[in-house]
Amino acid sequence: MAPLRLWLAFAIASVLMFLALAISPVRHVFPEWKSIQKQYNQLAAERYKMGQDVRPVEIGLRQLWNPDLGVVDRCTTCHLGIDNPELRDAPEPFRAHPTTPHRLEEIGCTVCHRGQGRATTTEAAHGATKHWESPMLPSFYVSGSCGSCHRERKPPETYTVASGRRLIQEANCAACHKIPGFSLERKPGPDLSDIGDKVRPEWLYRWLKSPFDYLPESKMPDFHLSESEAAVLTSYLLTFKKKSPEEAAAGRQWEQALLNASDEEIEFGETRYRELRCVSCHAQEGRGGKLGPDLGKVASKVQPAWLVSWLENPREHYPDSIMPQYGLTEREKKSIAAYMVSELVDYDADPDEDDKILELIPEPDRAVMAEGEELFRQYGCAYCHALTGHEVRGEFGADLSEIGVKDIDQLDFGNTKIERSLVQWLYTKMKIPRIFSPDLRMPDYHFSDEEARQVTAALLSLTGDNIPPKYLPPSPDPPSYSPSGPFNRILEKYQCLSCHSIRGVGGEIAPDLTREGSMAKPEWIARYFELPYTLRPIMTERMPILGLTREEIETAVSYFQLVLVDDSIPREIFLSPPDRSMVETGRRLFYEKYGCQACHQVNQQGGYVGPPLDGVRNRLYSGYIYEWLLNPQRFIPETIDPNQGLTPEEARAITAFLYGLPPAGGSQGGSR
Repeated sequence: MAPLRLWLAFAIASVLMFLALAISPVRHVFPEWKSIQKQYNQLAAERYKMGQDVRPVEIGLRQLWNPDLGVVDRCTTCHLGIDNPELRDAPEPFRAHPTTPHRLEEIGCTVCHRGQGRATTTEAAHGATKHWESPMLPSFYVSGSCGSCHRERKPPETYTVASGRRLIQEANCAACHKIPGFSLERKPGPDLSDIGDKVRPEWLYRWLKSPFDYLPESKMPDFHLSESEAAVLTSYLLTFKKKSPEEAAAGRQWEQALLNASDEEIEFGETRYRELRCVSCHAQEGRGGKLGPDLGKVASKVQPAWLVSWLENPREHYPDSIMPQYGLTEREKKSIAAYMVSELVDYDADPDEDDKILELIPEPDRAVMAEGEELFRQYGCAYCHALTGHEVRGEFGADLSEIGVKDIDQLDFGNTKIERSLVQWLYTKMKIPRIFSPDLRMPDYHFSDEEARQVTAALLSLTGDNIPPKYLPPSPDPPSYSPSGPFNRILEKYQCLSCHSIRGVGGEIAPDLTREGSMAKPEWIARYFELPYTLRPIMTERMPILGLTREEIETAVSYFQLVLVDDSIPREIFLSPPDRSMVETGRRLFYEKYGCQACHQVNQQGGYVGPPLDGVRNRLYSGYIYEWLLNPQRFIPETIDPNQGLTPEEARAITAFLYGLPPAGGSQGGSR
């Protein structure tokens, strides 16, 4: 029996071996890609009969090789219609690729989509092949590859990467990590060297414990401190003061004076607070600007005496402050501070809870100071905040220069059950930074799902690839603007470039001033400095009343007219008043052909999208109006004012019509 069983086992093994050897060549005779190409040829025949330029292909493997980019792609073996616009509605894998400025036959597919380009099966090419270092990206994250070449902060046509990079900048990730394209010229957080003179103990404890509970839009992340850690760190930080005993005593007197201010003083302070338009930069009750901190509960945060000294000179406390230095009188400073102390308080705060917090905060003895110093070091606070005795030494977090291609074998997934992929690891890290280990130090930024995806896409662009220069977009020259003299002193005093930009330097929430001298007339600019007003009826006031002196206004206006000019824009295009026929032609073009009144008002009739145009000649040069009409995007690329393709004659006629419009109700109206 034994020999018979042995012979039977040998026979079965031989048959299995034969089948295995037979299947191998069969797989090459009937591969998946051949079947796909035959399906394509059937589709091509059907489309050709319908009159479309779609031709069948010769059966065979297709391969692209670009040694400069290190690309070997066989993707078009199956994706046969990617370069044929006739197939934009075809089913996959035959659908045409969306419009792209790139030559697909040159760069291939895996440069952007990643994946195993050499593979010839769908599973191997598209799937997460084990040990393949760069699996195919989910569709949402493909834009991350765009950022590998487009390294500017706002890559064109890649909203996801641009948004992710903005969030990285706002979260100040470069304070702890090395990130190509990001650097910190200054520490993003305020100097804490006098925090003991500035804030209330109960506020500081709450802020350290959970900043997002106090301010949902907080730029400071949540470190998830325990009660004990928050209490010790509060006690430690409050020991940092700069005031002398005499100054501290004077501060207490200020506090009593503000708390005992009369109703008349508080009312005057509220009036000046609103006239100065503080809400242009500071939110209050959820409404207002975001350049400065929310002031809705500021009296429950800072010491009254500190508030007065801040109003007097912000840069005495924070040299890099972007707040203007207003020329306030002593009465104005005291009254504004009295109003804030009286009204801008946290009405939801529980006094009993405040007492409990004060009981939690220990006295700053030697042990508490040592523990507080260690906590400050452990959480890397010095990377965002200056504090006496704490210096930054090396990078605090990991180098992210090549995080976008990090091998998943080098990632610690802890005990999580998430998909083992770089994309999912990065996304989860953004959402729950310490999920992989309780010993991790990265704080929580409370990113939404969408924000976490955007940051992930931006991180995926960090590949460290040495891409040949011929494939990189041209790098724009870095903006350079450094004025000097009296005008520079005005810029620094009033921090104009916090909102406005000049020659690429400055903020983005207010109009660019690079060509202001070729756009606006000096008389209007001078009046606007004295009393700024909104040009669009549906918009709130944004420009604060800075209180420039007459000399400062004259200096600024002269600088605009002499330096901030564009020689390609004529000041005026009419040497004499336009004739009636030209004005009438412009009126018909404005109302009938181009329907400009849909967005702009004339004589209080029309739309509210753009500014009213009554009395525009009081504000703008006719040459600028003419050039704007020819091409609005030349001046503001993102403007919603359409380029109507006007002829020079049409633009001249509409300018003539607008220049004849009288002011509405005596306003100084205008349009940009």
